[in-house]
Amino acid sequence: MRADTKPVTALIDHAVINVLDRMDAAVERFRAFGFTLTERGYHSLGSINHLMVFGADYLELIGLPQKGDLIRREVADSPLGLNGLVFATDDAQRLHRQLVGRGEAVEPALAFNRPVTLDGVTHIASFKTVRLAPGSVRGGRVYFCEHETRHLVWRREWQGHRNGVNALAGFTIVVPELAREAALYARILGAKARRLSDNESELALGPFRLSFMTPTCYCNRYGTFAGDAGGREAFMGALALRTAALAQVRACMAAAAGDGVEAENFPARTVVSAASAFNTVLEFVE
Repeated sequence: MRADTKPVTALIDHAVINVLDRMDAAVERFRAFGFTLTERGYHSLGSINHLMVFGADYLELIGLPQKGDLIRREVADSPLGLNGLVFATDDAQRLHRQLVGRGEAVEPALAFNRPVTLDGVTHIASFKTVRLAPGSVRGGRVYFCEHETRHLVWRREWQGHRNGVNALAGFTIVVPELAREAALYARILGAKARRLSDNESELALGPFRLSFMTPTCYCNRYGTFAGDAGGREAFMGALALRTAALAQVRACMAAAAGDGVEAENFPARTVVSAASAFNTVLEFVE
């Protein structure tokens, strides 16, 4: 059979923050940030999650149940913080053929599900993912997701947030080999890398920006608000979110300041420290 080598054009689907066994505290904190969270989900793979759903994408908190026979090793073995970058596909099996045909290191498509209760009725949300093989890119988990039941994820009652957030705006990967990593993502995602300086490059995926920074650039950008690398040379360090009004974000952060939330306001953005957001820098922009 001839390989399907049609170029992949990727758009962001969701970002993932790993909170490990601290899910209850994470839910409380992100609600304080002004997000509406979905009910707790229980994946057939053994993990648990909550979503913050926006117009066409979402932010996911993923973790591990306090008790359970099935342990999702890729979650349990990953550090606390931002560690999942997920792109959209409408056909995971076809995408797998395309990527294999282009010589990319990917794992076979994986099917899984979780129950969703709506108005007292339980439905099954189902997904297929194609993951880049461990070690093929640096910093965290990167994969593509096919939603077989989109109507069970993108629901109006979950898409309104007190902080006005309506989309993911950007994602930062900290990596020493800047040019190599940016070129690798550009090839896989069918995008073009743009060099901003000797210490920073980016890929534009529609309105979403995937940024690559050297460790020095990252530390200079965020200072004491930066995430803890935990000895890693490469890691996923910051997430940008688009809001309809920074004033709404700032009101939420001011109310949360008494609970130890560190946030700093700039003319066009508000930044929340990684220490306040489970080792993830959050950057809100209009």
